[in-house]
Amino acid sequence: MPRIYFSLKQANELLGKIRPDVERLVELNEQLQMLDNTKIEFDEENVENFLLEVELNKNFHEKNVELYSLIGLLIRQGCIVRDLGKMEIDFYSRQGGKEILFCWRPIEENVKYWHYPKEGISKRKPIKQIEEEYLEQLRRMK
Repeated sequence: MPRIYFSLKQANELLGKIRPDVERLVELNEQLQMLDNTKIEFDEENVENFLLEVELNKNFHEKNVELYSLIGLLIRQGCIVRDLGKMEIDFYSRQGGKEILFCWRPIEENVKYWHYPKEGISKRKPIKQIEEEYLEQLRRMK
């Protein structure tokens, strides 16, 4: 599947569409971590305990299937899910002939940062920098 490149406007428009799925991803990830960290010891003599264990495992795996289905849906729309814990979503773009990534977190109203593909979240730069460079290019064209 080829990469999908977004303008800043397109990335921000997509946020409205994907926000419910991203919020569900956050919820599923928290539930899965809780289920994974819950250790229950059962009385082996009681068949009901085995049934409870089966139900807990079934629930865990159903949530995993839903989580990975949502990740697949986001990827097909052009999103890169970087970190389920921090829930950072990236979108490919191009700026000044170079490939960049817009990055967004659900706590943010819209895309406010970007970084180069090889850089991590610690190298995020404000979108205002791109906007200022674009305005400067327009000024030079006059």
